[in-house]
Amino acid sequence: MKALINEAKQYIQRDIQSKNDVFIKLCSLNLLNATIKDKEYKIELSYGYIKPCVSRLVNFLVSHFDDGYADELYYDAQGQCIYIRCYGIQFSFHNIIVTKDISAFANSELNNPVKWDGIRLLPISKDLFLLAKDIFLRNVEVNQINEAFKLIMEDK
Repeated sequence: MKALINEAKQYIQRDIQSKNDVFIKLCSLNLLNATIKDKEYKIELSYGYIKPCVSRLVNFLVSHFDDGYADELYYDAQGQCIYIRCYGIQFSFHNIIVTKDISAFANSELNNPVKWDGIRLLPISKDLFLLAKDIFLRNVEVNQINEAFKLIMEDK
């Protein structure tokens, strides 16, 4: 698992040039968010590392809103939660650092409310990360991503 954590940290630091880059960052952050809950890895990870990384990604997404890097983006100020849909998969992160850009987005007409899908991604974080790596390295088609996600969900 340590090797996956280190890989995830590397993917998080990469510049975004495509939707695949966003997807692997989301899956990397999801993996770290799941792993930090395990006592064995708390030493290697901290929310002080993860939350600012999520905020940087959200800042990028709100400043490139029209470029199609995310299918859906919604910040729920009351619930202090950001919802990001990429390739049909909805990610959510609580208690992120709200920057000036995120706040401006949250108060704009672009911030359209969405409901949580009810799919918990933390238990499948490793599978999602491996899927994202495969997509990143092979440029997989969207319909293949959706099929792979369904298979992951069926296995859990």
